[in-house]
Amino acid sequence: MKKGIVTLLCAGMIVLSGCYGKNACFNKLHNWNGTLGDKWINSIVHFILFWLPVYGICLFLVDGLVLNTIEFWTGSNPLASGDSYFEKDAQGNTIAAVKNEDGSMSVELTTAKGEKANLTLQRDENVVRALDNEGNVVAQYEIEK
Repeated sequence: MKKGIVTLLCAGMIVLSGCYGKNACFNKLHNWNGTLGDKWINSIVHFILFWLPVYGICLFLVDGLVLNTIEFWTGSNPLASGDSYFEKDAQGNTIAAVKNEDGSMSVELTTAKGEKANLTLQRDENVVRALDNEGNVVAQYEIEK
């Protein structure tokens, strides 16, 4: 009885370790499925992957127990490199960012006039630094915890 309670507590600590994250493995698999062909092929492959528990393994084991836990404790999901972000405002200014394998982000800012600025964002603990092309710090922001 005591071993069962201890086992449940240990399993609970792993499952409830605050590992909410990007679910990068599941999202990459799901996005890959969307590139296979038309809606019929995508649906058939989706049901096959669901039936073979590939989606479940990616979401619960790979993401839930491993990758999201790493992301929770380190701040970076190892599989999320290559994730990108793009935004355009009403004035025509754009920002495009890609996450690098080392956890930094490459950012390109473009004004409506076509002027461009390239920056690299790096995060250490609670400090985010913006670096220019030569590696000089052009801005720094401290995150309050």
